[in-house]
Amino acid sequence: MVFAVLPLFITAGLGAPALAVGIVEGVADGSSAVVKLWSGWYSDRIAWRKRLAVGGYGTTVVGLGLLLAVTSWPQVIFARALAWMGRGLRQPIRSAMLAGSVDKADLGKAFGFHEALDTAGALLGPAVAFILLAAGHGFRTVFAVALVPGVLAVTFFGLLARDPRTKRAQSIPIRQPLPSAFWRLIAAVAVFGAGNFATAFFTLRVVQMLRPELSQAAALSAAVGFYLAHNAVGAAVSFPAGWLADRIGKVPVLATAYATFALACVVGVFGHGWVAVALLALFVGAQNPVVSGVESSLSSSIVEEPRLGTAFGVLNAVNGVGDLASSVVAGVLWTFVSPAAAFGFGAILCAAAAAVLAFRPPRPAP
Repeated sequence: MVFAVLPLFITAGLGAPALAVGIVEGVADGSSAVVKLWSGWYSDRIAWRKRLAVGGYGTTVVGLGLLLAVTSWPQVIFARALAWMGRGLRQPIRSAMLAGSVDKADLGKAFGFHEALDTAGALLGPAVAFILLAAGHGFRTVFAVALVPGVLAVTFFGLLARDPRTKRAQSIPIRQPLPSAFWRLIAAVAVFGAGNFATAFFTLRVVQMLRPELSQAAALSAAVGFYLAHNAVGAAVSFPAGWLADRIGKVPVLATAYATFALACVVGVFGHGWVAVALLALFVGAQNPVVSGVESSLSSSIVEEPRLGTAFGVLNAVNGVGDLASSVVAGVLWTFVSPAAAFGFGAILCAAAAAVLAFRPPRPAP
């Protein structure tokens, strides 16, 4: 609900340039990456990791709640960063708990199902935001309503989730390395992350692609509709993609998802009008949850359970650093060169990541 309108709030509501969107998104992802690395490592060494994850959910709600009080875009940096630090605290723990709850043969389906539900929430949220904006309410009304599912998320995770570990976590030698196959995966993840800038830039680009045929107000509403549409695509493809990854292999599915983001960037460079916006929604929606789900399930198939928290901390941290770099670079290119330069940058790096994964595939343990 919040992230559907946040780039529009920053640019149209607060009058900031597109560079501000890149800085806000990049700083949030960078701060989250640092927390993820520590949280994953630490969670493997404690028995109370679930309580730490609950605290992460709560921190996200507090951070997003601060958006109600901001009056300038630099203040958004603090609120967004706090919210994403909470995400960084919980994400490796949640992923490790999920991976430990299913057999390795079902990891693709498990993470695909998780991403389908997560994306369904990201579909429902923008739908509510779209209705509120269309009814004449402002951005801050959207932020206030978003606190309700935020509080419910904290409550439900605290009451319903269970840590699958059956005994107290034992200390693991710091020098014990993660498998070489995992680091091979991380190399491809790093290249992709460097080009995989925030979806917010696609939202901004949609407004341009529909102008001048639509008024500014209508184009802004259509941009929220795009956010809703690409999440609908993601919710539809996540579980089938996870099932397919369990059947034909996780590496080819992940490489295809990387290449799909590159295609979305190509549409961002050349597209205009409703057909281009529809293609953008299809490509962006098809890759986003599939990348997240298959990266997670592939990591889980390579790394054994006692070090899953550490592995997910590394995976999420590398993704976060990549998001920081890619969002800031995309913002600079968009502001000082052109939107086409930003999307061309993303297309080249993400296509390269697909090639790295295809030609040097990580081999999961049998």
